[in-house]
Amino acid sequence: MSDNVQKSSDELAQHRTELAKLRSELAQNRTLQAAERTYAAWIRTGFTIAGAGWTLGQALHNTENRNTALLIGGAMILLGLLCFVYAWISYKAVFDYVKHTFLDSDKEIYPTKMNLITVTVLSGMLLVIFVLAFSMLLF
Repeated sequence: MSDNVQKSSDELAQHRTELAKLRSELAQNRTLQAAERTYAAWIRTGFTIAGAGWTLGQALHNTENRNTALLIGGAMILLGLLCFVYAWISYKAVFDYVKHTFLDSDKEIYPTKMNLITVTVLSGMLLVIFVLAFSMLLF
């Protein structure tokens, strides 16, 4: 009888250990998904601010307040660019935290690394596009 109780206790402990690992993996996924949603929100904010700056600069380009419009529009485009940079830095910080906290050093998760690469490429492309837009606004 004692062996059965011990065996049952060991099985229960093993089951609880497996559930704890599953909860940790799910927490990791939730954390990364939250970071991706936050990244997307900052990108939307950057587009909105930069788009408003571009519109303001173009709308008032041929008026007597041209210099003021270009200054304000350019500042808004730069602020939009800073949102892109901040979004990438924030996402990278969460990615590094999750990688060092949750993942084993021997284990590499392909989708997680692919997300970081995608976010980095997207941020770089957005920076180039908005730098070009800013230069077009000035000339």
